[in-house]
Amino acid sequence: MQKNTDKTLKENFLKTLQESDSVTEALEASAFPKHLLCSALSKDKSFLKAFDKIINLKLEIALIEAALKSKTAGILCFSLTNRLPKKYNKSPKESPKKAETPGKIIYDGDE
Repeated sequence: MQKNTDKTLKENFLKTLQESDSVTEALEASAFPKHLLCSALSKDKSFLKAFDKIINLKLEIALIEAALKSKTAGILCFSLTNRLPKKYNKSPKESPKKAETPGKIIYDGDE
């Protein structure tokens, strides 16, 4: 019975977290104990994955909103490509060029 209760608490917390402004607010609104959050994050991989997904989305939204308020596209581009490279860095990966001798530095166009 305890396992089902924990699962229900976790599910309610995750649903509440999606709509909350902070983790603290979600903990309070869902009656999810702080000690259980720490335990779940370290022991439950699926809970951790769902938690990270929600938090990353919230961070992404916050970055976009901050960049739009400051009207600085460069900050937005830099922040998103560094924070979420798999999603926003679409440039093809270049394979490093091999140096002919150890320690030789090859600059583009220097070949």
